[in-house]
Formats: sequence, structure tokens, C-alpha cells
Amino acid sequence: MRIRQLECFRTLMIHGTMTRAAELLSISQPAISSTIANLEHETGLKLFVRKGGRLQPTPEARLFFVEAERALEAVEKTNRVAKEIRTGKRGHLAIAAYASISINLLPRVMAGFAKERPGLELKIITRNSQSVRELMNTQQFDLAIAELPLDYPTSSMEVISYECQCMVPLGHPLAQLEVITPSDLDGVPFVSLFKGDPIYQQLAMAFSAHGSAWNVVAETEFFSTACELVYAGMGVGIVDPVVSRPFTKNLVLKPFSPAIRYEIALLLPTQEEPSQLAREFAHFLKQHL
Repeated sequence: MRIRQLECFRTLMIHGTMTRAAELLSISQPAISSTIANLEHETGLKLFVRKGGRLQPTPEARLFFVEAERALEAVEKTNRVAKEIRTGKRGHLAIAAYASISINLLPRVMAGFAKERPGLELKIITRNSQSVRELMNTQQFDLAIAELPLDYPTSSMEVISYECQCMVPLGHPLAQLEVITPSDLDGVPFVSLFKGDPIYQQLAMAFSAHGSAWNVVAETEFFSTACELVYAGMGVGIVDPVVSRPFTKNLVLKPFSPAIRYEIALLLPTQEEPSQLAREFAHFLKQHL
């Protein structure tokens, strides 16, 4: 029994004539007649009788119609679901990401991505960048976002790099400068990331090269915390221009020279092909990053 046979049978039951059924299905009247005859042969049922030149469904046909309708509705629903999956409107999207991006930027981006995909189920799990890499090896996540450096196959990694900016409180004398250098920050109270962070290492080299005193008064793990400390008047600091932007609304950002690079990576699974949905989200996320 084929789907086309059930479609012909349903159309004939609803519209009553071979001519009308043929028009609606865009096939010939003999083709409708042949399809119904084959269906009767395969089911062993007499589905129609001709009385007064018109086709009339048998009681068996009326009973069979109920089940045929259910079967076709199931097929049509399956086709709709397949289309929704194909177009990314249905499915599961699990993202593992480091804390700073998970707090503000990632939720807003994922909400924007899901807006046109009402059947999409989202999951965000937050870990430090090293743990994010380890989670990817479990294949439980579609995409991960981590800070560099990171030991991960370059073939499954796309790097996004930023030049950090110097952040100072509103009204600070340094806010008048076009570009801020280590010489301008000689002895100025400074809020830094932890010593093991690549940003810390780049800054230490920059201050040393300029012969300037780097006056670190506070260290923190996250840019978001550093932003709050600078806003509270602890000193000045360095911040990335995109991921941490929501935390810098009440601060002044200025270019910093020499360039201090902040790099993050989008990580795809290494042991299986990423889903179409994951690839579409990765493209959507890169537009925001």
C-alpha cells in the first residue's frame, strides 16, 4: 500500500467524482481509476460501487477512510517536522561556554536565534575555558566557546580576535586622551586579570617595554568583575570591546597602544559532523561577535 493510493482514495471520498479528484491531484482520470482498483486489490476491500452513473463509497470504504485519514495526517506531520528540522526551526541546541560570554551576550544571541524557530530547545552550560574544551570531548554539546590559548584541533576551531580597550571611570583625566599607552598609566591604580591570564602577560610586557610602573591594585578572573571595580573607582583597566560591552555602559573606553589581543574560539565537535542547526547558529553568533 502506497501513500499515493491513500491520497487518491481520500480525495475521491471527499469530493465524490473521478473527474474532480483527477483535477485536484493533477493526474488523469484513468490514473485515478487504476490507483483505486489497485488499492482495492491490495486491501481485499470493495471501496466504491457505481449507482445511477455515480460512485458511492461502501460501508467498508467509510471505515477504511478513518484509518487512511489518520495515516496520511501522520505522514504529513512527519514531512512538516522534517522540513522544520531541515530549516532549523525545530531541534536541540546545546552550547558550552565560558562565564563572561554566558552571562550576557550568549543568552541574547541565542534568544535572537530562537525567535524565528519556535520549536527549538536551548541549553547553555557554563564552565571555565579549559573545562569547556573537555566537555566537547564528551560530544554532549553542539558548539562551545572558549578563551585562548587552548589545546584543541585547529581544524575544528575558528578563532575570533579583538584588540582590547582601556576603560576608565567617567570624568577621569585619562578620558581626554585619544589613545592611552603604558606611559600614560605609569603608577596609575590598575585593575587586572589574574597573573596566569594571557592578558596579564601581554600587559606586563607592554609596561616593561615602556619602562612604566604597572600599579596593579586588584586582580580578578573575569572582565565583568574588572568593569565593576573600575566603575567603583578602584582604578583603570583593560577590557575586550565586544563580549564585555554590556558591562562598560558607565565607563569610558579608549584605544590602547600597544595592541593587547583577546582571543576566543568557536569549537565544533571533533568526532562527529556538526548538525546543520549548529552550523547555522555558529554563523549567526559570528555576526554578533
